[in-house]
Amino acid sequence: MADSVENVYGTALFQLCEEEGVMDTVFSELTEINDILFSEDQKEFVELLASPLVSAEDKAKALDGVFADKISALTLDFLCLVSEKGRIRFLPRIYGRFKEMYNERNNILEVTAITAKPLSDRLRIKLAEKLERVSGNKIVLIEKLDESLLGGIVLRYSNTEIDSSVRTKLDQIRSQIDSVIA
Repeated sequence: MADSVENVYGTALFQLCEEEGVMDTVFSELTEINDILFSEDQKEFVELLASPLVSAEDKAKALDGVFADKISALTLDFLCLVSEKGRIRFLPRIYGRFKEMYNERNNILEVTAITAKPLSDRLRIKLAEKLERVSGNKIVLIEKLDESLLGGIVLRYSNTEIDSSVRTKLDQIRSQIDSVIA
């Protein structure tokens, strides 16, 4: 990953944000911009920004027209640079690397909780508190639904998966029965 686009641009942006003291602002803006630009209805705008036929000046004008007075100068300059260099399509990966570094710096751990039904507010709070106690990190809980789990929960974070779903327990019982019968 040493020379990857996301590492080069994500690391450079991160270091610049640290120097300028605007880390939280840029992170917040980049999160929103990434979500907006790479939504289904913005394909044409991204294509325009990625096109080698469009001049760097026109790309900068387009970005300025959309984002002027809505985001910091540093974020706008970064978007113009990435667009000018033909790397705008890599923005989700650049943002991903920037986010990894931001989370590490701020001791944040993203945990995906997969359940068959939505978590109640009380359970969501208890789960986040327990994970914070165990990990020593601030927890950002990302919830996903998978009705095939039947019940229970699957937690994913870093390179770890904790699976206490009903489906997995039933599969384990089935496997035990199959080994006894075979």
